[in-house]
Amino acid sequence: MVYSLPPLSWLRAFEASARLGNFTRAAEELLITPAAVSYQVRQLEQKLGYPLFERVHRELVLTRLGQTYLPSVEKAFSDLSIATVSVFGERDRKPVRFRCLNSFSQLWMIPRLKSFQQAFPEIELQMMSASWAETLNPDLFDIDIRFGDGSWRDGAVEFLLNDPIVPVCHPQFSFDVRERDLDTLAHASRLDIMGVIDTWESFFRAFGHPAPRRTGLQVDQTLSALELAALGHGHALVLETLAQPYLETGRLVLSCDRKIKSRHSYYLVTSAPRQGLGSDAQIFCSWLIGELGAKDL
Repeated sequence: MVYSLPPLSWLRAFEASARLGNFTRAAEELLITPAAVSYQVRQLEQKLGYPLFERVHRELVLTRLGQTYLPSVEKAFSDLSIATVSVFGERDRKPVRFRCLNSFSQLWMIPRLKSFQQAFPEIELQMMSASWAETLNPDLFDIDIRFGDGSWRDGAVEFLLNDPIVPVCHPQFSFDVRERDLDTLAHASRLDIMGVIDTWESFFRAFGHPAPRRTGLQVDQTLSALELAALGHGHALVLETLAQPYLETGRLVLSCDRKIKSRHSYYLVTSAPRQGLGSDAQIFCSWLIGELGAKDL
């Protein structure tokens, strides 16, 4: 089969220049001179018959055609890298280092790590937990799974999942179907999670109900709220994904049939765009996105 392709070195120069923003940084990564990178990009543009970059104050700005072409080039290199490692292995492989919030790691990540390790036994993982979103430190880890508004500037940010917020409680405190209304919930003991944006007040206001006064404990972790609710200390307002293990085992049930859309979402934050990570890290990111579904609920 004859492939209608430019030389791969030209495509590599284009991809690195687009990702890093100029020829100098691309040259440092590719271990050639900036002049050589510039020459290869010009040759690629001449072969394609269209400009891929606009040169603006020593920085490179992709043209519309360049923006259209780049994702396909990135995917092709990513697929080739993953295929090479899967067939031939990788010398001096480094572990994939990632971080996620405590509640997410305990309730979602840990139960699924076995399936990842069974699918990719050659990939070593290092997981770190955190209480709050912190600055990404590439010296410590390359991948951060965060919950927030996605406005971070310390890495490449990619949407993962928007999860609904649901009220849950111990089975003995669930309402009779005929009494599952907001008035009953408003007078019940409720647990508050400090620092969250989707509070009980916002939950009640979403359905036009006056915000009730606080009536229960305050905690700083979703995991603590879920455990207290399972022990009968009151109703907890939590992300549905994190409540799912408790709902599946029957330790908790839904307090009522109402749910609200969270104003925050899960995001993947990486030290470089996914295509610039190592092949093992790319595999882990692809697995994570597939498991979460990367969808807006």
